[in-house]
Amino acid sequence: MISNMKRSTFAIPITLALIIMQSCSIDQNDIQYQKWNFESTVFTARQNHPLDNVAVKDPSIVFFNEKYHLFYTAKSKIETEDHTNFSISCAYASASTMEELNHAERFCIDSITGSTIIAPQIFYFEPQKLWYLIAHSPKVSGNLSGLTPVYLTNSNIENVFGWSEAKEIKTAKSDDSFWIDFWVICDDQSAYLFYSDQKGSVLRVNCPLKNFPEGFANSKPEIALSQQDIDNSISWRMFEAAHIYYVNKENNYLVLLEGAYDHPSREGDVDSRNRFIFGMTADSLNGKWKRIENDNNEFLADANNLFSKDGGSTNYTQISHPELIRSGYNQKLEIEDYKLTILFQSFDGSVIPNSYDYNELPWELALMKNY
Repeated sequence: MISNMKRSTFAIPITLALIIMQSCSIDQNDIQYQKWNFESTVFTARQNHPLDNVAVKDPSIVFFNEKYHLFYTAKSKIETEDHTNFSISCAYASASTMEELNHAERFCIDSITGSTIIAPQIFYFEPQKLWYLIAHSPKVSGNLSGLTPVYLTNSNIENVFGWSEAKEIKTAKSDDSFWIDFWVICDDQSAYLFYSDQKGSVLRVNCPLKNFPEGFANSKPEIALSQQDIDNSISWRMFEAAHIYYVNKENNYLVLLEGAYDHPSREGDVDSRNRFIFGMTADSLNGKWKRIENDNNEFLADANNLFSKDGGSTNYTQISHPELIRSGYNQKLEIEDYKLTILFQSFDGSVIPNSYDYNELPWELALMKNY
């Protein structure tokens, strides 16, 4: 059962203002978020395996040539006589069904390419006929306080040994402020790179489609959307993992944004046991974004609204780092409509104490639907 850690314990009135918010023009019934159906846990860490014996997280997935191709962050722990070491890397698995993914062979992309990358995003860039992995790489190995956006390419996603070495995505960003969770999406004219600053803003750079990805070097970051506190009753904040998709039937864009509450005892930190997703839409990738939910206390994807097939609750206490199951696999990141299937990371936070070590959190990947 879900512990009392869930949203019901946070009945603090909140007021959220987004500096680009307008009145939502989408009818509440167009995007169902009051009830989500838990499908299954599809991918888990492997005990005693050196690649991912602690956690699997940050999923990105496409369905191509009758197979699901999953890229994810693998976290492992290595015990020595002196101390415990943790390692994180990018890994890959493929299978013809979701159910088979957990039993498929897993490959370490870092070892294959000689790169250090995590939090991948996968898509096929049609103008160049190349698969792209967008990710971030620490400037200093093992130190996530300084990150660099990178890309890898491959002409054949089914050839796991065909990935290039990671190359930096250069932008005209002129300061050393923190950035994380890089996300690329394109329309017919331009390519856009979005990222989060973990301070309540999502920023973007862009370039002509023909100049991707080198063209980002000429683009200065602009704020795409931002959370602005207007009183002291705010009890949650926009955090990271802004993932954007094109909705074919609506001819608009949907962004999934991760929100979080503050950690109860660690000032400045968020509580990773209690994350959730809220949503916004826009008519264009450089347009104004509008909240989906009718109330600031409602969230697009919330563990409180996640139910098992028998109608009961699940053991998951957060919905984090979501990836939609797309209708295509190219750079437009298309979904058909607002019948959403989300691959997300989670775990049972009710058994995790306040003193938890983030490195040891047992993330696994699960599937949920709002239809």
